[in-house]
Amino acid sequence: MAFNKDLKRKSPMTDDYGTSLEEAFKNNMEGTTAHYQAILFMYKQLHDAVIKKHAQELEVARIQGKLELFHELFNMSAMSEEKEKLESELVLAEAKASDVKVPYIDWYKLNEPQMFD
Repeated sequence: MAFNKDLKRKSPMTDDYGTSLEEAFKNNMEGTTAHYQAILFMYKQLHDAVIKKHAQELEVARIQGKLELFHELFNMSAMSEEKEKLESELVLAEAKASDVKVPYIDWYKLNEPQMFD
């Protein structure tokens, strides 16, 4: 079934695929290559964002662990400067962790459900 756009063109098959098999193969190969390069680029961005988010979450967990250890071992007021320093580092690390955004890519909408396998 032809669409209105196809009916307005003089030769829709030639416009889409070319005049020879070699030209059709080349056009489709370029389209396929561009498609998968775009998918790999999106996946690389997603992977890099997940790694950054994980690094920030590790930093937050490290500082929280220090604070918990500080509360368990040292309940003295003489160490209050160190405690305040750790608490300010924790607030800063949590702010950095919340700034890192991980993009959501709907692979099913892009017709690439195998990306979840």
